[in-house]
Amino acid sequence: MFFLRLLSFLFFFNTLVASDALAISPEELFEKAQTLEDNGFLEEATASWEKLRAVENNPNFVIYAQLKLGTTYLKLKQFQKSIDILKITTMSHPDSFDAHFSFANSLSAFKNFSEAIKSYQKTITLKPREGLSYVGLGLSLFGNGDSKNAIKTLLKANKLFKEKKNISWYRDTRVMIAQIKHFAKFPPHFSNLWLANNL
Repeated sequence: MFFLRLLSFLFFFNTLVASDALAISPEELFEKAQTLEDNGFLEEATASWEKLRAVENNPNFVIYAQLKLGTTYLKLKQFQKSIDILKITTMSHPDSFDAHFSFANSLSAFKNFSEAIKSYQKTITLKPREGLSYVGLGLSLFGNGDSKNAIKTLLKANKLFKEKKNISWYRDTRVMIAQIKHFAKFPPHFSNLWLANNL
């Protein structure tokens, strides 16, 4: 009889714990995921982002969770998972600059430059005055072996950063342009070395 009561107590306790875990609010889940990620617990953060992604009553949490999940997988160097989740995000939110930009970054990290170029071009369509889109596009063009267009694109980014008085990115793009011009003189494997060290 004791064992029967113990089993029913354990079953009841587990039911309470499970229902309590399900009762966590999206805000609490968001805080948990963010805290885990901020403290370097990336694997654990992905589990929380996945749960938050399943919250269907708040589309803002869903898209943010998808973006964070994709970028967290990118940090974990799980490129294909990052690409898969961010591709879904761009399909479900085709007008989201952040979705396309994150997707393009993942494609670029995976060295899929031809697809990254398309995604960066989409970000430029969505926000034509965002300099970072031009930086990503320029580096992807360079990664794809098109130094001439990479330089033109980075010059556009450089001009935007100058107009916005973003001094650090203005300087960074000047350095990128100079390095790409320098590496363009050499065989492709030299530019691959630059990409390996800078992307």
